[in-house]
Amino acid sequence: MSPNDLSLVAKHVMKLLVERRFDELEAATNATRLSAEDIEGAVEDIGAALVMPPEPSWKDLRVTAVRNWPGAYAVELHLWTANGRTPHTVELTIHTKDGQPVIELDDIIVM
Repeated sequence: MSPNDLSLVAKHVMKLLVERRFDELEAATNATRLSAEDIEGAVEDIGAALVMPPEPSWKDLRVTAVRNWPGAYAVELHLWTANGRTPHTVELTIHTKDGQPVIELDDIIVM
């Protein structure tokens, strides 16, 4: 999976979070670790509406190859509000299966 592909998947996840489409995000991640209710609760704990990060921030994605899992990547996204970047993050694992991206929403870290 190319860096551009990872960025596109990350943007899709962020868009679903920002637009509060939690059921769609649960479906996109097969509720592997977090349900729509869990996702909504974490977003509510942030206490402010999320916004899409500015375009330059997508170059700063933290991407790490998952050890002993060829083609899988751990991706960390910073969440943004109207006041700027927050200390809160979203942790994903992204890999492919049958040529399609598989998204696992590992956690939403609210500081």
